[in-house]
Amino acid sequence: MKKQRAWLFLFLILAGSILLSIKPVMEYRSQRLNEIKQAASMMVMNKAPNETVISSIADKKDSESTTVTPEVTSKEIEEVSTSKEDDEKDPDVTMVGLGDSLTKGSGDSTGQGYIGRLAANIENEADTSVLVENYAVHGRRTPKLYKMLNEENVKEALGDADVIVMSIGGNDLMKVVKEHFLDLQMDDFQKEQTNYVERLNQIMNRIRSINSEAPILFIGLYNPLLVNFQSVTEIDQIVQRWNGATQETVEKDENTTFVPIYELFHSVDENLFFEDGFHPNDQGYELMARQIQYRLQQDELVEDIPFE
Repeated sequence: MKKQRAWLFLFLILAGSILLSIKPVMEYRSQRLNEIKQAASMMVMNKAPNETVISSIADKKDSESTTVTPEVTSKEIEEVSTSKEDDEKDPDVTMVGLGDSLTKGSGDSTGQGYIGRLAANIENEADTSVLVENYAVHGRRTPKLYKMLNEENVKEALGDADVIVMSIGGNDLMKVVKEHFLDLQMDDFQKEQTNYVERLNQIMNRIRSINSEAPILFIGLYNPLLVNFQSVTEIDQIVQRWNGATQETVEKDENTTFVPIYELFHSVDENLFFEDGFHPNDQGYELMARQIQYRLQQDELVEDIPFE
């Protein structure tokens, strides 16, 4: 009996030691899991100005399109001069925007986003009139973008475009987070990336069937968790891989340029994010516009823009 009690006592001591030794490991794993879940929750339920990044809301906005040029009433049209009417009808450059909230400009207090700021910079610095037709929609993913390319107004705009700027893919990535909220695995992102690349190929082919000549500027992704979740390095790796696959896909077209913005949001000390922590703020969009303008100028992508 005494021997049994002794063995039991030794067993309890050994078990307690093992539990104490693995407790820090379990606590670390639990902390990491909570960080990733919290980050995923913010990505899925993140709110932008007057909008929520969930697919049900995005689906209701399929037919939305915006334009940087202000709307005018029939009375105002009658009052403008003939020369102004001619300028509006015949801009030097027509720029068409496609894609998601990044191209729409969510988070920009002026509503311009990078595309409106880019157009304004070109007009001010190159003495060139720019008409912007922006068909980007908050929450847009690749399947909906491809579907939208069959709409007559979009086809007409693309056909007349001198330059096309677009961003897509961020919401495809976040869809993985939403569907695998409780068990995020790298394999899930890799599988979706493969499907995303296939859909992106279809989108590029569809655009080129409508307009085979206009330069396309494809805007890359940044890490939207940079400010609030710097320790979640897995997302950072995923974004970079996603950018690499995107660039390789779109630049198969010789007249398409991938514009990276990842480093813009990593190398600048100042805050470039809107208060939601995900979308760029005014300064972030201005830096993006300058980055795109630099590529336009260096590569001389649009002959109608007389950069000095």
